[in-house]
Amino acid sequence: MSIRPSFAALALVGLLTLGCERPALQSDCSTTDPAHSAPEQREQPQILRRVHLVAVGDVMLDRGVGSTLRSRGCESILSGVRDRLNAADITFCNLESPLSTRGPRAPSDCVFRAEPRAVGVLKDGGFDIVSVANNHMLNSGRRALLDTLDILDRNGILYCGARRAPKTAWWPTYLEAGGLKIGFMAYTDLSFGHGSDNKVAPDLSNLVQAVKAADNKCDLLVVSFHWGEEYFRDPTQRQRRVARVAVDAGADLILGHHPHVLEGLAAYKGVPILYSMGNFVFDQKAGEHMESALFDLEYVELWGWDITATPVVITRPGFSPQFAPSERAAKISQRLFEISAKLGTFPTLGQDNTIRLHVSGRPKPAGDIQQRSDTL
Repeated sequence: MSIRPSFAALALVGLLTLGCERPALQSDCSTTDPAHSAPEQREQPQILRRVHLVAVGDVMLDRGVGSTLRSRGCESILSGVRDRLNAADITFCNLESPLSTRGPRAPSDCVFRAEPRAVGVLKDGGFDIVSVANNHMLNSGRRALLDTLDILDRNGILYCGARRAPKTAWWPTYLEAGGLKIGFMAYTDLSFGHGSDNKVAPDLSNLVQAVKAADNKCDLLVVSFHWGEEYFRDPTQRQRRVARVAVDAGADLILGHHPHVLEGLAAYKGVPILYSMGNFVFDQKAGEHMESALFDLEYVELWGWDITATPVVITRPGFSPQFAPSERAAKISQRLFEISAKLGTFPTLGQDNTIRLHVSGRPKPAGDIQQRSDTL
């Protein structure tokens, strides 16, 4: 993955700055000839570790999307955004439907179950890890969930938010990229009854304990939440509280989904919070829920996060995400800016109709991270 020129320039400046002071030379009593002076001892420049993540919201592969897969093939869905997805070190989404041939399916009643071959969409997009903690993953029962995990395993796609043993659903998943060990966790936190093995407790106690444990095992910790109210632009008070508690416990990045529309960008104690990334592959009617964004998140040590949100529209009848044309992209970016401003965050509106935000990053103590234990 190639880092953006602006990031490379920043990193280069940091490298040159770190070694600019020279240690004092000891005087040589035998001569003042510079040729006999001790050689300079230059401080070795520090190599800054970096990683480029791409994150998107809900990917639902049943109903109308499933019909498209059968008629046009898996590679038709992400053709307009494939290159950007595959350019990242790590690409993440929320998988909103199980992959199985077993169990109930009633797409008209939002009981989703996608065909196993739909995993080809995720492979085509280069998705490295998906959240399987949402209110639809158990629509078709536990056998369908286990089928989903098996299919993801066979196709080399990692997951977080569910395990074969329900009691271990909270376990983090770790990846390595750019010299960094990165942990991913996923939870549901919804106001209605639903099937999920990994829910945030009302008092948040399980979240705090788990995030603290995972934070000690990695350089960066990403926590994903399926939360909030559908079609609400503004995050709820509960979302804000959960996000801040997760950051206080050790999260380095918060990724949100479920509302099906974009919610604001925010930051707390140097940690980016994406309250809702909206839909990415879905078959809803035209409107805001078919307008979204692709989020590039570039992290560099000692610098923090540079976030770029590129507006996306989900086209019909193929339900394929495409980068929004100029006029529509400007409207999406303006809306995201206004929602973010209400949260006290003021990103930059780019001439290319992107939204850009720098967040300083959460300072982490020096020293080696702990080795991953069998219980994590």
